[in-house]
Parts: sequence; structure tokens; C-alpha cells
Amino acid sequence: MDANNPFLTLTKPLSVAQALSDQIRRAAPEDRPVLERLPDPTVFAVFDGERFLGLVTADQVAAQPNRILADLLLKPPPVPLSPTTPVEVAKRRLQIERLGALPVVDEDGRFLGAVTLVSVLEALLHKEVRIQQEGPAFLEDWRKEHERLKVALRNSQDLYEAGKRLLEVSLRGGERQLFQAALELLCSLILARYGALAILGPEGEIAQFLFWGIDPETAAKIGRLPEGKGLLGPEVLGKLGSLRLENLADHPKAAGFPEHHPPMRNLVAAQIAHAGQVLGRVYLCDRKDGERFSAEDEFEVKRFAEFLALVLVERQQRRHLEQQQNLAARVFEQASEGILITDAKQNIVYVNPALVAITGYRKEELLGKTPKVFQSGHHDREFYRKMWQSLKEIGQWQGEIWNRRKNGEVYPEWLRISVLVDDQGQVSHYVAVFADLSQRIWGERQGLERLVHFDHLTDLPNRLTFRAELRQAMLHTRFTGKFIALLLLDLDRFKAINDSLGHQVGDCLLQQVARRLRSAVRKQEAPRFGDVVARLSGDEFAIILNDLESPQAAEGVAAKLLERFAQPFQLGEVEKKVSASCGIAVYPGDAQSLDELIRHADFALYQAKRLNSRLCRYDSALHAANSRRLRLEEALCQALARREFELHYQPQIELNSGRVAGLEALLRWSPAGLGPVSPAEFVPLLEARGWIEEVGEWVLRQVVTDYPQVRAKFGPIPVAVNVSARQLNDRLVAFLEQALVGSELEPYCLKLELTESVAMADPEAAIETLAKLQSLGVGTLIDDFGTGYSSLSYLTRLPLAGLKIDRSFVCGMTENPHDLTVVSSLINLGHSLGLKVTAEGVETVAQYRKLKELGCDCAQGFLIGKPAPLTALMLPVLPSPD
Repeated sequence: MDANNPFLTLTKPLSVAQALSDQIRRAAPEDRPVLERLPDPTVFAVFDGERFLGLVTADQVAAQPNRILADLLLKPPPVPLSPTTPVEVAKRRLQIERLGALPVVDEDGRFLGAVTLVSVLEALLHKEVRIQQEGPAFLEDWRKEHERLKVALRNSQDLYEAGKRLLEVSLRGGERQLFQAALELLCSLILARYGALAILGPEGEIAQFLFWGIDPETAAKIGRLPEGKGLLGPEVLGKLGSLRLENLADHPKAAGFPEHHPPMRNLVAAQIAHAGQVLGRVYLCDRKDGERFSAEDEFEVKRFAEFLALVLVERQQRRHLEQQQNLAARVFEQASEGILITDAKQNIVYVNPALVAITGYRKEELLGKTPKVFQSGHHDREFYRKMWQSLKEIGQWQGEIWNRRKNGEVYPEWLRISVLVDDQGQVSHYVAVFADLSQRIWGERQGLERLVHFDHLTDLPNRLTFRAELRQAMLHTRFTGKFIALLLLDLDRFKAINDSLGHQVGDCLLQQVARRLRSAVRKQEAPRFGDVVARLSGDEFAIILNDLESPQAAEGVAAKLLERFAQPFQLGEVEKKVSASCGIAVYPGDAQSLDELIRHADFALYQAKRLNSRLCRYDSALHAANSRRLRLEEALCQALARREFELHYQPQIELNSGRVAGLEALLRWSPAGLGPVSPAEFVPLLEARGWIEEVGEWVLRQVVTDYPQVRAKFGPIPVAVNVSARQLNDRLVAFLEQALVGSELEPYCLKLELTESVAMADPEAAIETLAKLQSLGVGTLIDDFGTGYSSLSYLTRLPLAGLKIDRSFVCGMTENPHDLTVVSSLINLGHSLGLKVTAEGVETVAQYRKLKELGCDCAQGFLIGKPAPLTALMLPVLPSPD
């Protein structure tokens, strides 16, 4: 039975949270209440500021009326109740301790209220009355639910048997065999005449489609797959999860089925989904016994779909695991370092090609043997004793060791051995990763090793050692099932510090940063790896976080690392605060290889700096958006040369006469391979790259070229062109002066639209440029009026021809009185300045009529006409006057 059943809720014991008194009054310790002004059962909750001190009852005040509340508080105060304490416990305490009230506080000690004997008894009485009034009806509903569950149990047993058969097919058969068996089992279970199963691909397309009960000839006649629209589309079935439909014999398309589908009387369908991921759909049509599908049938179909989703997810996870294992194997195989894995008894179970190349042994010669085959005799027992002691105590060892190749040559290598343990904490494997040092320059060997593997300024691992540590950490995750995170950290404005205070101070800062980071990360504690801090270059540091339980844990650790920068750094005699930015990438999850993990962490760092957010985790969607931006910029560079731009025109009408009042020229771009791109996406790129003036001049030339067709079609009407802030200069004036000479486009028929923010960015310069345009006869309109911060004193000085009300106000004015008031005010303001007012974004008849009623001059929007190429532009079809 459902735990939320009303009867169970009704009979559940009351808690004190349900019996709080409504006679509680907040008071200060120095208050001396007058009881005649308050009800008898009043209880005073005494607070010192926000700190709760205790309770004082009216009886206590009545007994000592001249005392302040602080003197009447019980000492020691009674132990408070938690909100979940049963009321019976509170009742007994009130009676036994002879208290007038008990406080109720939450787990943080915050005062929630108080209970009195009266409030407890009232709550118990109210509950008893509800039980007597509502209990019989709840019991009857419970009895009916019990009968329904008995039927459901029998159906569940059938479903269980079907599920067992489906699992057997899943284990021994292919995917299509699994899907066909699932469909046949479900149709047999529900007694369905027809059935179909659609399995979706990663993009939501139908990857596989199977049917049952329809012969091949009928299937061929249908000719195409159902598109998953109508009632079986995402808007209905996608939200409900399952659907049961009746009376479909005359309307097979209502459910989204294609033409020629066999006639159906009724249908039941369910979405195959798991954890928000839609995997497919299953449809069943018409019961063989002629009955309609019942609610129980729908429930069983939904249950079966859920079970099938689990089977599909399990198969997907199995494939994903195999891919991960294959990927890890490829990482092993392609690594330049030698990799060797042994079992707990030190028998070699794996060697990679790099080890074979370094040692000269064939793989078959090493498997099953122990690493003693490589011993050179250069190290005594004490050396190996310390090695094994380190492996037992901290789970790893690293250092230089001399080994022997197959040909007898002795060579040095830098070796790192890690211990892997199983779920019981027992050693399962040893993993060794080594680099051949034989080609390194000999000399001061110890100093050389430090130079090769560590940064001389900070004594941190350098880029070379960092890559080896990162590769080892990635290998480690294959055996532990945990996560690692790569943090790339960069100091903000480090170059300014270097340039202003000198390189010595910059070096001192880097050393202090290194010490703070190293002290903040976890040390080695067997069997867990320690975290690694490395300096990659300049002011760029890398931190490898090992053995994380979840990807989200990395952000918490990174935030704590950044907190270390809150304290100022001592730079000589100067204390200076220095901030840092950090980018995070997690493996597995955010990358599949070492270099990809580094690139993605670097991209996250770039985003953190660009957004000024200090901390950012790699986001594949953001990365994709950035990649798309770069592709668009590359395409925009050649867009004019490739003639990819075109103009669409949108009509404007006079509301009083219904005549076409003008057109607005709108720039459109459809680059090859990318499809149509929104102006909201590419116009900011044109402005950012400084190409907007060149493209803007192309637009104006094209308008001049198109105008003879405009005039032939609509008469001598104005054409409006949008202008950006970068175009509003003397170059624009000179260009128009030359372009309009000898053209059929009269200057008074060209209108330039600029937004409030553009006009007000530099009002004096705007007034000067617009005056020059006006002298040419070119008019100017303020676009998106009402969304900026115009100064009326400047607005009256601008040589304007009209205002265009922003679509955001027009869209909401028929439902929102505030928007209606704004629109009315803007119309009146424009008329008071002697300007023609045009409303943008008119999409409904109600908006059209309201604007006409308000006295607006012109309207533009989808109701009037959508933007279209000039050749396809038609006269607007206006709403009826009614």
C-alpha cells in the first residue's frame, strides 16, 4: 500500500509540529506585559535579538506582575522538543514536569514555536474527529485498492515470466532478436492483434523498427516508418509516459501512424525510457478478444517498457564498458613508456609494446614470469627491502633503478610502481610504468634528474613529470573505478606584477604559490594515491586530484585551493593580494585521452578567465558553442566574396488606411555546410571582428539595387535599414551621398534605424551625424524604443523621422496592463514630438486592434507579413474590422 495513502496519513501518530500553539507572542527580556490586554493562554517567547532565551507563560506573569520577563525564565530551561517528537511524549512531559509550555526547535537550534497542554489536546481531538468522519470512506477505498492489487499481482507474475524469457534472449542473442522477442512476448501477454516497436538512435531518429501481426505485403504497402508525431509524439506520449486511445478506426493518423496502416479500434502505447533518456516507443493495437485495452493493460505495457529500457541500458552500459576497456588498452598499447602489470604473486600478466621495444624481450617470453627477469645485480637487498616497504606502507614507489635488457645491456630507468587493491583491501595487482633514461646526458646525475623532472624555481614536478604522473593516474582509475581531476591554475594579472615589481618579485610570488598549493593537497596514504602539484610554465600550475568518489568532488577541492589565495602574499616589503583562475576536467567523463584531458582543462581555464568566474569545469556544450563561433567567424570572413548574404523584406502598414507604409530590409545569411544562421548570432560577430561597416554598405547598395522592383510592386514607399553603432560616422554619410546619386531610390524613401542605446552612447556625435544624414534627405528612426535609457532632452534634439516600439511591450500588452500603459505612453510621447510611431512584433488580431484603438500610426509583424525575399513578398492580408 502507498505510504501516502490518506488513511495511513490519518492514523499516523501526531508530531509536535502539528500541535504548535497559536497563542505565542514574541517579546524582549526587559518587557513587562499587561495581561488584561492579552488572551489567558498567552505564552511569551523571549528573544535577545535573534537568540531565543526561553518561554514565559501568562500564569507566571500573573503570579509576579511586577517582574520583567528575563526574571521569570525557568533556570535551568526545560529541554526543547524537536519537530518530530510525538505529541504523546510532549503531553507526558507537560504533565510530569508541570510546565505551561515547551519550546520546539529545529536541528540548528532555531525556534519554531511552542506547545501547550491546550494545543496538544486540541490537535488530538481534531485528529480523532477526522478519523470518525473520514475513516470509513478511506477503508472502503483501501479495500477496492486491495482487490485491484490482487489482479495486478497476477499480471505481474505473467510479466515476470515474460521478463525471464527476455533476459534469456538478451544474454544469448543479438539486438534485433531481442527486440523481436520482446515485441512478441508483449503482444502475447496483452492479447494484442498488432504491435510495433521503434528503437531510437542518439539523435532521436528511428534506428530500428519491428512489427508483429502485420504481414510483409501490408508492411510494404505502408511504405514508411511512423514519425512519432501527433498523440504519440513527445508533446503527449513523451510527457505522459503511456497512452491508451479508443475509437481510432476512422482516424488512424490521429496517433501519428502513416497512411495505409491497418484500421484500428483502439491502441495502447508506452515510451521506453530510463533516467530521462528516451530509448524508443512501443505500440499495441486491438485486443484479439475484441475487448478494449484496460487500465491494467496500459499498466502492464508501461511496466514491460520499463523492463525493456533496463535491458537496453544494460546492453548499452556493457558496450560502453567494452569501449572503455578497449580505449584503456589502446592507451596502454600506444604509450611511449614501458608498462608492466603483475598479479598479487608478481606473475607478469601484461606488457605493452613500448616495454617489448625497450627490453628486447618478446611478449610471450615475459607472460607468467616475474620482474626478476630484468634484475641487473646493481642493487643490494636493502634497496629492494625499502622498495617493498614503501609499497606496503603507502601503496607506491618511484625512483631510479638499473635493469638489464635481453641482450645483457644494463640501463637506467625511472620507475614508478603502484599497488592496486580489491574491494576487500587485498592486493590484486602491481602496475609499473617506467621511462628509459639511458639516452640522457650523464654527469651530475642527481642534479640532472632534478632538472629533468622538477622545476628549478619551485621544486615542483615539471611538464615531463606531470605527464607521466597524469598517465599513471589515468591508468589507476581503470582498476579502482574512481575518478581523477586535472586542475589548471593560472595567476590573474601576473604579467603586470612582473613588469611593475620586477622578475625577482614575480619569482618570489611563484615560489609562495607553489608552497601554498602543495600544502593544500592530500598526501600519499596507502592505498590511496596522493595528489600532485606541478608547474607547467610561467604562472601556470597543474594539480592532479586522485581517487575522487565523484566528478563533483573536484569543484569543492578546487574552491578550497582558491581560498588559499585570500591571504595576501609577502613580496619583499610589500603585501599584495593575488587572485587565480582555475579550469577543471575530469577523467573518465570529460576526455578519453591524456592530451584531450589537458586540452579540455585548458579550455575550462580559458572560460573561467573570459567569464571572470575564477572557477569553471569543462562543459562540452560550451566547447561546442565556442567551436561553432570559430566556424562562423571563418565562414563570415568569406561570406561577401561567396555571395552568401541576401536581403529579406518585411512590410509595414498604416493602421488607419491599411496601405503598405514601407518595408524593412533584413539581412539573412545561409553559409554552405552550416545552414541558415540567425542574425542574433552572426551580427555580433560582424561587429566584434570589425566587418560590420563593409557588410552594412553591401546592404545599402543592395537596397538601392532592389528599389526599382519595390517601387513597381508597392509604389514609392520608404525602405528602412538597420544601422549599428560602428556605422554611425562620416563614412556612412559619404557612402550614401555617392550611392544615392542617379538611383531610383529618393533620399526621403530611405530610412535608417538605430537603437536607443546606439543613439545615446555618444549623443553629441549622434546629433551631428544624423543632422548630416538629414541634410541628404535621409530620415532616421529610433528602433526598439522603450528598452533603452534615453534622455528626453537629447531625444528632442535628435533629427528623427519616427519611433518604433519594441516588440517586448507589444507582445504582452493585451494581457499585461503595465505593458499596455507603456505602449500607450510611448505612442503619446512620439506624437507629442511630432513623430510617426510604428509598433513592432504585431502577431495577433487583438494586438492589431488595440494599437489601432490607441492611435498608433503603423504596424509591423508576422500578422502583417513575414520577412521574405523581394520576389516572394506579397501584399499583406489585413484582419477584418470586427
